[in-house]
Amino acid sequence: MDGGVDHRDKLSETAEALLREVVRLPEVLFVMGKGPQAVMEGWVSTEETQVSVQEDWVSVEGKAWHCHIHLTEVRDIRFVEEPDVHDRERQAFSVRLLGMDQEPLLMIFFGQMYDNAGVLSADKVAHFRTLQDHYGP
Repeated sequence: MDGGVDHRDKLSETAEALLREVVRLPEVLFVMGKGPQAVMEGWVSTEETQVSVQEDWVSVEGKAWHCHIHLTEVRDIRFVEEPDVHDRERQAFSVRLLGMDQEPLLMIFFGQMYDNAGVLSADKVAHFRTLQDHYGP
């Protein structure tokens, strides 16, 4: 570091802004790591979660957990819609902060996209698309 100078670029600023927004959404699951080696999953509680930045590090902190991401390591932000690994009849919606070689640094899954009858929520999909339009490539 050059005397504590902030070296973040536009992508780092976008990642920070996106994190600040998604932690305010209901039913969001943070996943760090990519199995089978190790995975950490945590549901975000909107009332308890804070995002802070110090130099090039963003911290996301809940009551019982926290994570840190070096913002300059984020090389891409990708919005993903794919078959749900737990129910192939449904789609899973996520946003991923990707590092070198497109490996996921953090995956954020949007939960409760379907109602009790198994119908995809048009409102929740619209919100996902709005985020995608605003923060995606």
